Amino acid sequence: MLKSENTKIFYLWSAQLISSTGDAIYQIALIWLVLDITGSNTITGLVALSAYLPAMLFGLIAGVMVDRYNRLRLMLISNFSQAITVIIIPILLTMGYENVYLIGLLAFIRSSFGTMFPPALNAFIPTIVPTNLLIRVNSLLATSAQLAYLIGPATAAILLSQISLKYLFALDSLSFLLALGLLLMIKSGKQKNAAKPTSHNWHELVTGLKYIKSNRTIGYILGLTIINNLFIMGPAIVGMPILVKDALHGSASDYAAIEACYAIGMLISSFIIFRIGNNFRTGTVLMLGMIIDGLTFSFLYFINSVPVVMGMIIIHALGIPMITISRTAIIQKYVPNRLQGRVFSMIHLAVVGLTGVSSALIGIMADIIHIQTVFLVIGFGAAACGIIGIFYKEIRRLE
Repeated sequence: MLKSENTKIFYLWSAQLISSTGDAIYQIALIWLVLDITGSNTITGLVALSAYLPAMLFGLIAGVMVDRYNRLRLMLISNFSQAITVIIIPILLTMGYENVYLIGLLAFIRSSFGTMFPPALNAFIPTIVPTNLLIRVNSLLATSAQLAYLIGPATAAILLSQISLKYLFALDSLSFLLALGLLLMIKSGKQKNAAKPTSHNWHELVTGLKYIKSNRTIGYILGLTIINNLFIMGPAIVGMPILVKDALHGSASDYAAIEACYAIGMLISSFIIFRIGNNFRTGTVLMLGMIIDGLTFSFLYFINSVPVVMGMIIIHALGIPMITISRTAIIQKYVPNRLQGRVFSMIHLAVVGLTGVSSALIGIMADIIHIQTVFLVIGFGAAACGIIGIFYKEIRRLE
């Protein structure tokens, strides 16, 4: 790659590291705050739903915007808007307003602005990276988020012994502003593949949906992503703090330490993919990742101590980059760049949107069924998605 391309990737990597660290801290703070205020698994699940619902409501429109407008500019707008929104939470808490519904509304607004960022970033990368280097660059960029999910929870675990939970939200706001400063240093130039703003949003949206319908392999990957995330994301977001608090009788610091273990596993996996990922078929790696992702959650049924859960989460996290890096590279390679914003927005909808639904369901289920039994059942369901996909030869053979 050229020096200018390396510089852009460095700024992207650094911006992602900082903002994702803030995201990791925010996620711990939000869920634990609501669980602490209400003591209700159901309400906690519903607040988590509010944080992920925007992807379902606005995700496809965000994809149209990504294909129409300058992608880097949309990333800047997204970061600034989230910074302003999230800082309101600690201000309200300082003033004594512990209204969980207002917190849920702010979480909804923050996520609404954030919906633009992932498809904009993923569609921006192929405009500055050669096709044959996409796997390596995606693996490299993935490490920024994974380091963040080590640094963020570890930072939260340390800070929670020194400062109030509300100050973690201020750190998240600051992280967005710092990331915005790094993104401003990237010169994007004119976006060659942007759609002309003379066509209607609805027409562009339908064009993206028709592409998915006509490309069965991409369509099947999207379908399996939807089902897999319906199983896996609620337990990861809402089920884990409930497991720590109710089943393991742990603290917020225990929860933060377990969350940091995700990063350890993901970093190991991303390094392996970076080194040898081009030696394996991308579609096969994607499906194997789903199998690992699911089965390791099922094993939590048999574990009753925080340290052992931490070890299992490291193993579980090995499968996550296998899924995310492979799926991203497949779309970047096989989908025309002029449509990538819409396709990535559908993936974002499937991941983040279904996270909200799954989180709400897990919150309700955890009030009825023991949380470890929930992990047992959903783990097998998630693994089944990978088993089904690996028998579909068109996916298995994707390079």
